[in-house]
Parts: sequence; structure tokens; C-alpha cells
Amino acid sequence: MDKWTISNKQFFLFLFILQTGTVFISVQSRVINAAAQNAWIVFTIVSFLHIFILILFNKYYMYFQPNKLEKWMYQLYWYAVVVIFLAYIDFILQLWAFPLTPPYIVIGLLVLISLYANLSKYAVIFNISIILIPFIFLFFAMLSLSTKDLIWTNLFPIGQISIKQWVDGAGQTLYAFVGIEAYLLLRPFVKDHQAITTRKIILYQSLLTLFFVLTILYVLLFFALEEIKIVPVTIMYLLKSQEITFLQRLDLFFTYIWMTWSIISIALFMFLGLQFYKSMHKRSIKFTIVIHLILIILPLFLISREVVKKSHDVLLYGHLFFGLLFPLFIMFKGWRKALREKSN
Repeated sequence: MDKWTISNKQFFLFLFILQTGTVFISVQSRVINAAAQNAWIVFTIVSFLHIFILILFNKYYMYFQPNKLEKWMYQLYWYAVVVIFLAYIDFILQLWAFPLTPPYIVIGLLVLISLYANLSKYAVIFNISIILIPFIFLFFAMLSLSTKDLIWTNLFPIGQISIKQWVDGAGQTLYAFVGIEAYLLLRPFVKDHQAITTRKIILYQSLLTLFFVLTILYVLLFFALEEIKIVPVTIMYLLKSQEITFLQRLDLFFTYIWMTWSIISIALFMFLGLQFYKSMHKRSIKFTIVIHLILIILPLFLISREVVKKSHDVLLYGHLFFGLLFPLFIMFKGWRKALREKSN
């Protein structure tokens, strides 16, 4: 794998954009439909449990040494994630921004941007996320316009939740953490290997939790539970209901922000897969071009409401395996190997 380094800030920003990316407009409905008024509590608890996973990753990342087969498994998983996200992005854009534009044109443009970023220098991939920092604050500024319309009694009753709601809510919460395994791939390239402390991990996860919990609370307080079940993209409808004098379609403006956010997230997932490919093959330009061309075609078969929903449900199981179980298995295997070599 080529030699390059990143800073702490680049590392955590990469993870943040990767994990929020395409999913941050849909996770609210999923968690609320599963856990009702207690969705924000369930999300907070599950999110903070991820702190222990990141601490574990940070302590034993040097044992994450996947073999060739495991690297190909991860590549196929990340490319599958990209295909699912591309189909979802086009599905949303057809509803809100480009209803008459053929899907292959929209998807083609999204993929070409990823291709350009991944054929450029490493600095492009790690610095491209910086342009989203103002958009994060702008997004919450737009959300805050609906504060006057919130129904605070929607938050109650609190604490009345069944075991099934806990389990289902926790499962849907995992949707917000797709890409957590990138921590293990990127961690060795942080400039100072001792710089990432437990305190910084807690701070990062706290900010990620706050980001999602605030959006869940806004949706929960703005809509009735029955409305959330039938509204496909609650954040979009929430913004559409807001009226400001200088912008008629606030939801359309947000759609472009989300599209930019999603494009960068797609490029980052592709970067992960291509890094594993580069670690096995010196020549990667041809493969980079070919895999991007394939990704223009595959999402076209998934663009329907039913298929998008089913593919996202499958994605939860993919994350559970590739984001949590598989990395632990590889690290355990690497740890056992290190012990044998030490004993010899």
C-alpha cells in the first residue's frame, strides 16, 4: 500500500462524513418507527456502546491484518454499499430535484466525481470533506427554523418501551454506523500513532451522537408517530413546511446540500475499497476506472421504493458482520499469530 499520512482531524472528519453521508436523512424514521418516543434514548445508548468498539479498535488495530481473501470480501462489501447508496440517492433526487432526468445521467455524474477524486492525490480525498463543515452548521440552522412548530408533548411518555422495541430500535440504530470498520484501515496512517486517545474517541462519538439525536428529536417533535410511518423522508417534509422570505424551496436547497454530502461519502467508500486493491496490486488506474463504470450500471436495477427498502435492510446485516464481527475475528487471528511468533 502506498505511503501516506493523515492528521487526527482528517482522520475523524473522514469517519464522520463516511458514517453520516447518505443515511442521515433516513435513519430518523427507521429508529422512531421501531422505538417510538424512546427512539432518541435507544439511539444514544447504542451510540455510546460504540465508544467501546472504537477503543477496542484503537488498542488492537495493529492486529488488523486481513489476508487477500478478506481484503476482497471487504472490497465487495464496500462496493455493494456504494451501489445501494447510489440507488437511494437517485431515488430521492427523482422525488425532490430531478424527476425528469434519466437515472443513468444522475448516477453517472455522481460516479464520475468519485472517479476524479480517487484518481487524484490522497490530499484531495482527505481535504474534500472540509467543504462540508459549513454545511453541517447550515443544516442545523435550517432545522432550527421549525422549532416554533414543535409539539413538545410528542416526547411523552418516556420510558415505556418493550423489549421488542429495544431490539428493533437498536437494530435500526446500527444503520447510522455503517463504515465504522474504516477506523482500522486508516488508523495506521495517522501521523502520531500515540495521538488518538480515549478522550478524543469519546469526544468524536459524542459529537456523532449529538448530530443524529438532534435530528431524531426534531422529527419526533414535529410529526405524530402515525405520520412518520407514512412520510418517506421526514427531514425533507419538515424543511418543506418552513417558509422563509429569501428562499421558496428550503427542502430543495437542502437536497443539494445532501447530494454534495452523499457524493463525498461515496468517494470515501470507494477510496477504502481501492486502498485494499492497491495493497495487493501495484497498477490500479485501470481497475479504478473499470469498477467505477460498473457502479454506473448496477444501481439502475435497484431504483424502486421496494428494492431500496429491502437493500437497506440487508445493509444492516452487512454492517453487523463487516463492521463488527469480521474485524474482531481478523484482529483475534492477528493477535494469535503475534503470540505464536513471540513464543518462537
